[in-house]
Formats: sequence, C-alpha cells, structure tokens
Amino acid sequence: MPVIVIGCGVVGLTTALMLQRTQRYSVTAVGRDTPEDLRGPHGISQSWASPFAGANWRPYSADHEQQMQAAEQQTYFMMRDIARDSPQAGVKIIPIADFGSSKGERGTKPRFLGYVKGVQKIERRLWPQNAVFGYSYDSVIVNVPLYMSWLAAEFKSLGGTVRKGELEHISDALRYVEGGRCVAIVNCTAMGSYSLGGVGDTSVYPIRGQTLLVRAPHVDLTVTVPGSSEDRATYVIPRGDGTVILGGVFEKGSADARQDIQTTDEILHNCLGVCPQLLSHHPAGKSFNNPVSKADVEELRKEIIAVNVGFRPSRKGGPRLEVQRMGEIAVIHNYGQSSYGYQTSWGYASIAVRMLDAALSVNAKL
Repeated sequence: MPVIVIGCGVVGLTTALMLQRTQRYSVTAVGRDTPEDLRGPHGISQSWASPFAGANWRPYSADHEQQMQAAEQQTYFMMRDIARDSPQAGVKIIPIADFGSSKGERGTKPRFLGYVKGVQKIERRLWPQNAVFGYSYDSVIVNVPLYMSWLAAEFKSLGGTVRKGELEHISDALRYVEGGRCVAIVNCTAMGSYSLGGVGDTSVYPIRGQTLLVRAPHVDLTVTVPGSSEDRATYVIPRGDGTVILGGVFEKGSADARQDIQTTDEILHNCLGVCPQLLSHHPAGKSFNNPVSKADVEELRKEIIAVNVGFRPSRKGGPRLEVQRMGEIAVIHNYGQSSYGYQTSWGYASIAVRMLDAALSVNAKL
C-alpha cells in the first residue's frame, strides 16, 4: 500500500524507515531538505532542525508525560542496538555526566535511572554550579550527518524512495507518487506544520538554539548541566569523530538566525568549566566545577569549526500524534518533538506506525 511521509528530518526518516520495514507499505519520503543536502555544496537551511542537533540521549519528560517517557525508553534501547550492530550509523555508547536539565528537577531521582545502564552517583563535591542532582550512566551520542545519511540509506535499501520537493498544501504530496494516489500521508514537517496548507498549526513555535562545533578529539564523555535561567544550559556532546558540540541556549519564540558573540563566549566559558579536557593540555579530572581563564577561552576559540544557529520545532501542548482524514486518505500527524527529536524518534515513529495500522485496519501480525 502506497504511503507518503512528508518531512525528511530525523522524525520523518525514522517513521518512513519503520513503515518500510513492516513490508506492508511502499513508502515515499518527501522533503524540502533531505540528507543529500548534507553533502551538497550549498548551505543547509537553518529552518531544518535535524542537522543542527548535538545529538545525544538525555530524557526531558515530566512525570505526567507517559507517552513521551515510553518514546524515550524505546529509543534508548534502539539506539544502543544501532551502536552495536551498525557502526557506520555514527551512533556510539559513551558515559554521560548528568546534572539535570532544569531547576525543577532539584532533589528528584529521575525515573529513567531505572532502565539505563551503568548508573553511578557523582559525589556532590564534584558537582558544577546549577546542578540539581548528579549521576553518570551509559548514554548514546549521534554523529548527525552520518546518522541522517544512514537512515536514508537503510530506508532506500528496503525499497523506499526519497524525493526532494517543497509543498504549499499537504495534498501536494500526491504529486510525488505514481498515479497521484496513496492510502495515507504521514506529516512529519516539524516547523513546516505552522504554514503548511491543510495543517496550519498555530501551536507550533521555534526555540532558538546556538551551538559551537569544535575540535576536541580527547573528550570521551557527554555532560549536561542546567543553566542559570530556563533559557540557558551547558552541554558537551562528542560526535565520535574528534569533533564536539558545545551549547547552549533555549530561546522560546525567537527566530533570530544571527550568531550572537556574547552567547559564543558564554558557551566557551561554561563548557570549559565542566569539561576542561576540551583543551588537550588539561588532563581529564573528576571535578565538573573548574576555574576557567581568559587564556583558556581564547585557546578553545581557535578550535571552533562552526557556530550554528538552529530552531527546535516545538509545539504548545507537546508533540502532535493524531489521525485525520483527507477524503479517503488517512493523515497521521507526528511532529512537535522540540529539542528531543533524536532521543524520542524511534518511540514516536512506532506510535505513528500503530496509528496508521489502526486507521487502515491493518493486522500488524500479517
């Protein structure tokens, strides 16, 4: 049965791959931006969120967000399997030093510690400023360009098709399949859902991020620390190829695509404080609360490869997982994953597949 997935970010490609793997659907993925663009001579669109992610696995779900909790857990184990079985995918298992994601987590013991591997407490004397707890455990890191290309290659190896195209209305997707017919459209257009005709979701909004890509091949762990305010955080995410992503900011509603020099300075200083081994002459130590000199900041500045500004596709009320009808065509919505697209991608894709099966009354056991 022909199915069209619109949107070729991490959520769209993962959903397309899962659908194609069922062998029940013949899937075409359509996107304005596709993994081929990651290797092209031109710049990557800043409105395409996936290439600008870190990315690592670190949950963000609150206690009442059970669907998101399940998506995080499923993705954690899927990513671990990919790291072991498909080294070319750019996914690796490494330790994380996790000091929380917001001040609201202060004094709590995260639920996910019940299933992640290698959990250890970090002594309080080693905590950085703004930490709300301290645990290390096995996380995964994702080399985004490699991983996006791997998803597309896996999808195409199973008979899936990737088409490049820009849609004004959701019904325009029919132009990209033979005969202009399909049984379902799966909408994974992220920020595009705000302006896409036939969807027009005004609950969608951007959260601006600014990160640095630096050379630091000796960094072998990922670190996350809450910031001094809700729109700030400190994180260090190796990509497994000698480069590291440093961040960052979470500026709700901002669509400013310009680099901010002050933000760059803050990121350099804060990341050196929790991870001094970003500089090769600093040996790895146990403390995550270290003094930082101006000379250290300037030395790390010389290792910057790129300053990236991107926009996390967020949505008031959280991700949209919903079934609608467009005449005889089932429409499945799967978007709005904000800053946790990678770490929930397999879980939300699985939900979308089940929703499509149910909408078409398909027996998943066949």
